[in-house]
Amino acid sequence: MSSRRIVSVLCTLGPSSLNRGAIERLQSRGVDLFRINLSHTPLDRVADTIKTIQSFSQVPVCLDTEGAQVRTGTLAASVEIQDRQHVTVTRETIIGDGQRFTLTPPSVFDDLKPNTLIGVDFDGVVLLVLQETAGGVDTVVLNGGRVGSNKAVTVDPAPILPALSEKDLAAVRIGLEHGVRHFALSFANSAEDVRQLRELVGPDSTIISKIESKRGVRNIDSILAETDEILIDRGDLSREVPLENLPFLQKAIIRKANIAKVPVNVATNLLESMIVNRKPTRAELNDIVNTMLDGANGLVLAAETAIGSHPVRTVDIVLGLIERYRRSLEGYRIADLLDGGSVLLPSPHGSETARPLRLLSHGSSMRRHSSRYPSIEIDLETSMDVEQLAHGVYSPLRGFMTREELESVLDRNRLPDGQVWTMPIVLQGKSQEFAAFQPGQSIRLIDQRTGESTAILHLEDKYEVELEQTAKRWFGTADRAHPGVARFMSRGVTLLGGPIEYLGPASVARSPYQLTPQQTRMIFDVKGWTKIVAFHTRNVPHRGHEHVIANACERASADGILIHPVIGPKKKGDFTPQAVMGAYERLISARVPNALLAAFSTYSRYCGPREAVFTALCRKNFGCTHFVLGRDHTGVGGFYTPNQNRDLFESLGDIGIAPVFFDSVHFSDQADDTIESATLGDGRAISGTAVRDLIAQGQVVPDWCMRTDISNWLLEMQGAGHSLFIE
Repeated sequence: MSSRRIVSVLCTLGPSSLNRGAIERLQSRGVDLFRINLSHTPLDRVADTIKTIQSFSQVPVCLDTEGAQVRTGTLAASVEIQDRQHVTVTRETIIGDGQRFTLTPPSVFDDLKPNTLIGVDFDGVVLLVLQETAGGVDTVVLNGGRVGSNKAVTVDPAPILPALSEKDLAAVRIGLEHGVRHFALSFANSAEDVRQLRELVGPDSTIISKIESKRGVRNIDSILAETDEILIDRGDLSREVPLENLPFLQKAIIRKANIAKVPVNVATNLLESMIVNRKPTRAELNDIVNTMLDGANGLVLAAETAIGSHPVRTVDIVLGLIERYRRSLEGYRIADLLDGGSVLLPSPHGSETARPLRLLSHGSSMRRHSSRYPSIEIDLETSMDVEQLAHGVYSPLRGFMTREELESVLDRNRLPDGQVWTMPIVLQGKSQEFAAFQPGQSIRLIDQRTGESTAILHLEDKYEVELEQTAKRWFGTADRAHPGVARFMSRGVTLLGGPIEYLGPASVARSPYQLTPQQTRMIFDVKGWTKIVAFHTRNVPHRGHEHVIANACERASADGILIHPVIGPKKKGDFTPQAVMGAYERLISARVPNALLAAFSTYSRYCGPREAVFTALCRKNFGCTHFVLGRDHTGVGGFYTPNQNRDLFESLGDIGIAPVFFDSVHFSDQADDTIESATLGDGRAISGTAVRDLIAQGQVVPDWCMRTDISNWLLEMQGAGHSLFIE
C-alpha cells in the first residue's frame, strides 16, 4: 500500500486494461495489487498474462482461484428461457443451448437431487430439479431469464466442493514459478481450505480468503485465525443471503476482521456504473465511503477495470475517495469540501491549506478607505506579479518579498520557513519614488496602463540592495547583455516588501486563455485527469517541441498535458503571444488531442535553473503533477550550462511536482524522425532561432523542422500585416 494511503486498492486486469498503456498508468497511481481472475483466464494464458503484467509494472500480481464454484458451461450464445419450460442439465461436455447445457465442475452432479434449486447468475434464472437421469438431471424453470456461458451458479442445498480445482492447482504452480506471492482463495469455506492452499504456496506467500458463502461466514472466526487477509465478495454472497441483509452482514464481518487484526477487503459493484459511464452514481460513492468508515482496509475493482470503458478513471475515483476519507479522519471544514478540483492533484505549494488571496469586496472598509492611501504606479510586469499572487500562482507567497525572504531565497533557494522557492518576487523602484514610505503604511498599487488601483500593499519592510552583487546571486551574472539582469539593474535600488490584498484586475484586454489555478483544476477534474504534464514555452512549436510533448506524456503515464506559453513581456525578436498561442492551437488540433491550452500571464526572467524550478512550482499550483525540462530551459545565450537545471532540481529534493528531463532533440535523416541525444550526431539541429529567421524572411520552414501547416499559418499572418515578433 502507498505509504500515504490508508486503504489499499486491488485492481482486476482484463481486456480493457491488460495492455502497456493502462498497466503503466495504473501503476503510476499506486495500485497495490493487480488481480488475475482465473475464472475468466484460460490455463494456457496464465503464464503469458503474468509475464505481460510484470513486463510493464513492479506491482505485485495476485492469482484469484476459481475455487469451489459452480458455473455454467459453454453455450453457443446467450439464450432466453421461459417459466415452466423443461431444461436438461447434462453431465456431457457440450455446447449448450436453450434446451440443454452443462455445469462445472462435473462433481456437482452428485449433489443434484430432486427438489434441489439451481440459480443461474445474480437475479436470474431459477431451475428446480425434478429427477435424475442417466446423463444428468431434468429440471423445470421456476423463474425465466437469460443464460450465458461461464455464469456463476448457486445450488441449494449447497454442495461440498473441493477448495481448489485442478485448474487452480496448475495455475498456482505456474504463478509460483513466475514469482507470484499473492493468492486469493475463492469460496473459502473453512480453515482447512486455507491450510490446503498454504501447503501449496508456502509460508512466505499472502493468502486472501474470499468470504462469499454462508459456510464461509459461519466459519469466519477459524478462517481469520489461518489467513493473512480476507475479501468480502458481495456478489456471490448475495446469491445466498437476502439483499437487505448484505450491508449488515458486511459490517459484522468487517468488525470481526478488525478485532482479529486481519486486513479485510471488499469487492463487487463498487463502481459498477463506470463500466459504461465516465462518472459514478452518488449511491456508489456513499457505499465506498461507508465501507471505509466500517473499517475496510482494501477495495477491489473487478469488472470496472477488467472490462469497463474507463479503467484508469475508475481507479482515480476510488483513490480520490480514499484520500478524502484520510483527510476526514483529522477533521474537516465545510469550506474545504466546497473547493474545486480533485484531491489527487497536488496541494498548492507551501501547505495543504494555502489559498489564493481574498478579493476585497466593494463594501469592505479597506476598499472604501483605500483612496486615502498613498499610491505607487506599477508597470506591466509588476501588475502581472500582483495578479499571480492574488490567484495563488505564486503560492505560498502572499505579497512582495521582505529583505529576510529575499536573502533566504538568494542564499538557500528557500523561504525563511524552509519551503522551496527560487525566484525573487520584488517590488522595486528608485529611492526618490519610495522616499515617503515607511513600514506600517498601506499603499495603493496602481496599474500604469489604466490608472486603476489593483491591490493594497501592507508595507512591512523597506530596504536597499546593491544591484550588481544581487544580480550575480540571482542571475549568476551581472552582465547587462543578459535581458533579466538589464531589467533588474534599470529599476532602482529600493525594494518594498509585505503582503497584499487584491482589489481586482485592471480593465485591459486580456487573452481568454488566461485561466487561474482554480479554473485549471476544475477543468482537470471534469476531464478526469489526475496525472498532468505541464509544458512551459515562450516560442512557437517546432518538431522538437512536438517530440517533447508526446514523449513527456508517455514517460509520466499522464492523462493529459497543459501547454502553457508565457504571454508577458519578452525580449526583442521573440514571437508575440498571439503568434505563439495561435500556432499551438493548430498543433493541438493536428496532433495533441489530450492537451489543454492556457496562457501563463507572467514574464520571462531568463535566469536558467532558478526559473526552471519557479516555473515548475507555479504549474504545481495550477494542479500539474509533472513538468517538462529541456537542456536550456528558460536560459538565454550562453549564460547557463545544460546540466544546471537538473543539478538544482536534484539538490532540492521532492518539491511536489516531478521533473521530466529531456536532452536536445534533433531530426535524424536515418530514422526519418526526431531523436533525442546530448550531442547532434546523425541528423540536423532543430533551432528556434533558425525558425524565427526563416519566418521573418518570409520563407517556409522545412517540414522536418516545423509542421508545414503551422509555418504556412505564420506566413499568412505576417502577409496580412500582423506583427509576429516583439519589437
